[in-house]
Amino acid sequence: MIGSIVVLAGAALTLLSAIGVVRFPEVMARMHSLTKASTLGYALVSIGVALQLSNTNDATTALLAGALQIVTLPLAANLIGRATHLTEGTRIEAIDELAEARERQRDAPG
Repeated sequence: MIGSIVVLAGAALTLLSAIGVVRFPEVMARMHSLTKASTLGYALVSIGVALQLSNTNDATTALLAGALQIVTLPLAANLIGRATHLTEGTRIEAIDELAEARERQRDAPG
């Protein structure tokens, strides 16, 4: 029973993440929605599945799959965000510390 509730909560977070990807207007907001909610949602789904399974080997596999997702999704989002930023695909009007650092490096002698 508890495992089913945890899986349902994870599925709801994953659904909210998908809605955020469709609804948000710019890349960075979409990426934030995708990584935060879907990572937590998938972790909850894997925990709920592990609670439902009776075989220890299967439960461990579900938990390891959840841990792999927790590790890799934020890293992938960071790489996508950096690539988007470097190709100037964002419409954000903010302080760009990365561009300032590149200009200082370009202007440095040597």
